[in-house]
Formats: sequence, structure tokens, C-alpha cells
Amino acid sequence: MPSKESDTLLEADPAERPDRETPESTRLPLVLLVDGDRSIWQPLGALLSKRYRLVVCSSAVDGVAAFTEDTCAVIVDVRMSGLEGFWVCDQIRKVQPEVPVIFYSAHHDEKDSFEVINAHRPFAYVDKHGAEQKLLDALEKATRIFQSTLRSRRIIERLQRRRLEAV
Repeated sequence: MPSKESDTLLEADPAERPDRETPESTRLPLVLLVDGDRSIWQPLGALLSKRYRLVVCSSAVDGVAAFTEDTCAVIVDVRMSGLEGFWVCDQIRKVQPEVPVIFYSAHHDEKDSFEVINAHRPFAYVDKHGAEQKLLDALEKATRIFQSTLRSRRIIERLQRRRLEAV
């Protein structure tokens, strides 16, 4: 269970924000940010909260615990104290293999880039230093693609149920 301190929901003005009762198709996409550097939480929250519902966690364990089936994308710092972002990616992929994971880091890892890409298949790898637009672009693409995947999956499931009911 995530701790209250690290499992922080950053919300925009409630008047601008759809509530949980809003149909899924009109709700803002849910994004999970896992980063131990609290100094980036507010700037990223301000940047993302108009377009996304954002859940922020300060540790790898809390991030994995906060992941839900509604999560459309994960932004994770590669280097954190304790378990690293690669572990977060691997654990979340065990639950939802198709969810886009964006590595967002100030450190270039010692691991070979090709090794990281092949082992963890991130949707994007964005450097924290001045790459806000690159992060926004990657996140926009990731959430759009994943929402489309989920819609397609639901349509297929509905059609399969109808087919079984017709038999």
C-alpha cells in the first residue's frame, strides 16, 4: 500500500477537471510518475495536470503499488534510491505488458542504450535536462496509442461476448 506522503495526486482546478463519474471516453488519461526527486513534482504537475490525471510516487515500491488498470502511461526515473526505475518497468509490465513506460532521467545509465531498449522496451527515454517538450510529445503519443489499444480490446471483448450469447 502506498504511503500517504509519496502517493500524491496532483489535481488542477476541480472546475476544469472531470470527476470519476465521467464516462471513460471523456476522462483525462491517468499517468503515473515515479521519481524520488521531489523538486520536479510541482513543475511536472503544473506542466501535465491540464492534460492528464497525475499520480506521483517517490519510490519504486510505491509506484508499483499505485499502478492500476486505468493507468495509460508511466513516467519513471531510472535512478532512485533503493530499487531503480528498470525494476518498476519490469514489475508493471508483469501486470500490463502493453502500458507505455517512459524513462525520464537526469543520468545516462552506465548500461548500454541498446541493452536497456532490448531488456525493458521503453516507449521513450527522455533526459530531464530541458526536454519538457520531448516528454510532452512522448506522453501524448503514448497515451493516445494505449487508449486506442484499450478501446480496441474492449470492442473485441464485446463482440466475443455477443458471439457467445448468440450461440
